[in-house]
Amino acid sequence: MKRCQRRRSLFPILLSLILSMFFLLSLKPNQDIQITLREEDGSAQEHKISAIEENGLYYVRLDEFSLKTGYGIYTNEQRQKCVLYLGPDKATFTSDNNFVILNEKVIQSSFFPIWRDQTLWVPLKMMTFLFSENTARRISFDPSQKVLSIFKPHDSNILRVGLKSKENGTVITIKVAENFPEKDITLKVANGWFHIDILGGTVPEDLAARIKPQGLISKVEVIPLDQVVSLAFKLKKRILSKELILHPEEHEIVVNLRSSEKVKTQARNETILEKQKREWLIDTIVIDPGHGGKDPGAIGKGGIKEKDIVLGVGLKLGKIIKKNFPDIKVVFTRNSDVFIPLWRRTQFANEKRGKIFISLHCNSNPNEKAKGFETYFLSADQDKNRQAQNVVLKENASIQFEEAHDQQRYKGVNFILATMAQSAFIRQSQYLASVVQSSMAKKMKPLGLHSRGVRQGRFWVMVGATMPNILIEMGFISNRYEAALLRKRSMQQKMAEAIFEGIRKYKKDIEAAI
Repeated sequence: MKRCQRRRSLFPILLSLILSMFFLLSLKPNQDIQITLREEDGSAQEHKISAIEENGLYYVRLDEFSLKTGYGIYTNEQRQKCVLYLGPDKATFTSDNNFVILNEKVIQSSFFPIWRDQTLWVPLKMMTFLFSENTARRISFDPSQKVLSIFKPHDSNILRVGLKSKENGTVITIKVAENFPEKDITLKVANGWFHIDILGGTVPEDLAARIKPQGLISKVEVIPLDQVVSLAFKLKKRILSKELILHPEEHEIVVNLRSSEKVKTQARNETILEKQKREWLIDTIVIDPGHGGKDPGAIGKGGIKEKDIVLGVGLKLGKIIKKNFPDIKVVFTRNSDVFIPLWRRTQFANEKRGKIFISLHCNSNPNEKAKGFETYFLSADQDKNRQAQNVVLKENASIQFEEAHDQQRYKGVNFILATMAQSAFIRQSQYLASVVQSSMAKKMKPLGLHSRGVRQGRFWVMVGATMPNILIEMGFISNRYEAALLRKRSMQQKMAEAIFEGIRKYKKDIEAAI
C-alpha cells in the first residue's frame, strides 16, 4: 500500500519533467528568418534576424527587428512592454497579453507576446494580423520559405484617420505619408457635415470602412476628387469651434472640434500632465568633443589630431540641431581647443540639465588596416571584443592629462556600482546608440566607411551622466583613407548630419512614448 502511494506521489513530478522536456524540444532557437523590406520605390533590403519556434508559431525579438529594419522601439523592462514604431503606425505590446494598443485603439489578438532575454518576442502571425488588418501597411509571412515581407504603403499619402471623443468635443487625427502645408488644408461646415479638404491628398479604397464613428461624429465618408480628397464627417450637433494643428515630425494632421466649454478641472489636470511631460521632453542636448588642449587624443596619418576632428564635427552637429529644432538648447563641453577633465564633462552636462549626452571621438590602431565607425553605450559589462576593450583603455587614458588632485577622483571607485546608478538610462542609451549607428551606417556606406556596430564599454567620460549618453568613434585616423576623409570639412559635415538623423529619430520615438 505504501509503495503504491509512493508511486502516486512521484507521478506528478515525472509528468512535470516530461512536459518540461517536451517544451524544451519544441523550442528551436536561432532559426534564421529572412526579412525582405520592400521600400516605396520598389527596391528591397534583406536582413537576417534570429527567431524561435514554439508550438508551431515563429517569434521574433522586437529589439532586433527594430535594429535590422530601422524602425523605432522603446522598451520598458520593468513592465515587460515594448512600443514599436512602424512608420506612422505605433503599436504597444505587453508580455503575456493578447491586447495591443495600435494607434490609440485597443485590438484583441489570438496570440500572446513572450518575455525572454530582457526583451519582448512577438509571434509573426500577430504582427501580420495587427498591421495588415488595421493599417495601410501590409505584412505577410511565408513559413515554408521563412520570409517576412513588409510592404510600405506607396499608393496613398493619407494613411489613416482616427477619432477620439473628449469631454468637450472630438479630436480627428489624420496620419499622412507626406506632410501637407497648412494652405492646402481647408476646414468647413456645410449642411450638417464637417469637411476636411486636402489638396493633393490620395487615400486607400478602404479608408472610410476603417474609420469608426464616435463622439460628435455619426458617419464618415471619403470623397476622392480630381486634385482634392474630402474627408466628410456627419455631425450629431452643432460645433462651437474648429482648430487645425499640424505635427510634421509625427506626420499628423490634427483637428479639434469643440462642442462645449472646457471643464475647468479637466483643463487643470491637462496642464499638470503637460508640465510633467515637458520634464521628459528632449529640450537640451550636450555635445562633448573629446580630448582638447594638452590632450590631443589619437595622432593619425599626416599628423592629424583627434581633438581637431571631433571639435569640427561637434560644432557642425550643434548648428544642424539648432537649425532643425530651434527650441532645443545645445551646449558644448568645449567649443574651442581647451582641456576639460573627464569627470567635469558629465558634471557640466548634469548642471545644464541635459537630456542627451553625445561624446565624439576618433579611433586608432597599430594595424593600419583597421577601419570603420562604432557607437558605445555605458555598461558595467565589458565588451568581450579585444578591440573594443582597447578603445575603452585609450579613451580612459585621458586621465593622465588631468591634475593630480583630479586623478584621485577615480581611485577606489567601483565601476560596476557607478554604472548601476545609471541603470535607469542604460536601455535608452542603448537605443540611442542603435539609431545613431544605423543612421551613420546608411549615410556613410556610399563613402566606403564600414559600420562596426553598437558596443558597450566602461568609459569614465560617461560615468555620472543623469541622462541617456553615448560615445561615438567616427573612424580610424590610423587608416590612411579614413584619416584623409575625416580631415575634410565636407566629410565632417556629412558625419554631423548622419549623427543628427539618429538623434532626430530617437527624439521622435521617445517623445511619442511619453
